[in-house]
Amino acid sequence: MCFCGADKPFSACCELIIQGKTPAQTAEQLMRSRYSAYASIEPAYLIRTKHTTLLKSQNEADIKAWAKENKWQKLEIISVKNGQADDTTGEVEFKAYFVDYQDTMQVHHEKSSFIKEREEWFYINGIIDPKSITQNRNDYCACGSGKKHKKCCGK
Repeated sequence: MCFCGADKPFSACCELIIQGKTPAQTAEQLMRSRYSAYASIEPAYLIRTKHTTLLKSQNEADIKAWAKENKWQKLEIISVKNGQADDTTGEVEFKAYFVDYQDTMQVHHEKSSFIKEREEWFYINGIIDPKSITQNRNDYCACGSGKKHKKCCGK
């Protein structure tokens, strides 16, 4: 089954989006395919689906290393606001469950924002743990780079 939790094989679901054979039709599809890209270790797709305003902080090797060191367990979609095929913006709140390099279960809880430009969806930003939006500068950055927040998105 697909990493994103859909009741169909990866090859008939998110893999088609990751390989560029079919575009994500909604913000939720993009979110699910991005989770699957972490699970299948596809850092180029993760970079390609971030909005151009975020690309300056991207390092494919760091994203790949972080994706590889975790064992991805499941994706839980909490809520979706807009982000349908005829929308230009959307929000998806989700929890991504994974086991880290120390064999400790982790939950990444985020409310992500997306934008659709030229008929293509892009990740813009996210609020980590929406109930508590502060991120400690010494925590690992939520963008998945593997760097400390203060050395990455917290600059």
